[in-house]
Amino acid sequence: MSTIYITEQGALVKRAGRRLIVVHRNAVIAERHFRDISRVLLFGNVQMTTQAIHQCLHHGIQVAYFTLNGHYRGQLLPISSPNLYIKMAQISHWENKPFLLALACHLVAGKIRGQRYVLQKRRRGITLKNEFWKECDAQLRTMEERAKTAESIGSLRGIEGTAARIYFSAWDELLPEDFPFEKRSRRPALNGINSALNFAYTLLLNEVNNILELRGFDVVLGLYHSVRYGRISLSLDVMELFRPLFVDQWIISLARQRQIQKKDFHWNEVQGVYFTRDGRKKFLSLYDSWQKEFDLRGKLEHISSGLEKTFLKGETHAFSTAIQELLSRLL
Repeated sequence: MSTIYITEQGALVKRAGRRLIVVHRNAVIAERHFRDISRVLLFGNVQMTTQAIHQCLHHGIQVAYFTLNGHYRGQLLPISSPNLYIKMAQISHWENKPFLLALACHLVAGKIRGQRYVLQKRRRGITLKNEFWKECDAQLRTMEERAKTAESIGSLRGIEGTAARIYFSAWDELLPEDFPFEKRSRRPALNGINSALNFAYTLLLNEVNNILELRGFDVVLGLYHSVRYGRISLSLDVMELFRPLFVDQWIISLARQRQIQKKDFHWNEVQGVYFTRDGRKKFLSLYDSWQKEFDLRGKLEHISSGLEKTFLKGETHAFSTAIQELLSRLL
């Protein structure tokens, strides 16, 4: 089962018998049997016929929409999981603040542990005895321990923010001098590395949201990110675990192997730095290969299963165990 990424502006996605075809300027540029497709991701000005949409829904194919520059807009899904009980369990625990805090503590501590691992694995021959490196690791270890026992969501966010500043302060030591990180910049991205991170995080969020919705979760009811109109807070929560281990170390590897370079990006005074047309195509191809190698969906299923058991049973053990099992396999 494959994912189809469509970035050609003005392309039309339609059905031809049992096949999905993509037409651009009167030429077929992609063609696949519906049974061989798991997801269709549309970027920017891409149209899809009603007949193609119906077939995607019939075959259980996710259709996700993004802006050309990678902002996630939403998705079409087939009839969702009949598991009403998980939504009811989420709602029943909504006022149980100690329960949600405990889950959030496991989540943030796991993320910081992943950040420590990225710095240790990708340090480019820098010895762990290096004073700067020792200090970064020691501070992150402290933040990890503090996250486990945070007394409120507010203090936990402060711990996570401090850990992020420490973590990203070391990134220029990991990257080529001619392709620096400089500092974390989101929207707009101020350089190519940040643009690649933002785009990859958006793709990751789509994967997380798809898994959670198919399992039956209400993705608006977060346990760490606050509930806000139109925000898929639970998906953002689960994504935090996978940011360092799935996206960050991969982006560092791409930059060091020159698989992404400055020439793959362009500058827009309003929108900041974004992929060029060819750079975006190359990046999506690399992403598709990496998510398969990493077995991203399998690992997301494992975490979401632990979260489901935790909500249904009303105890945190299943979620914390799933996180530890994930980290033990990857670290």
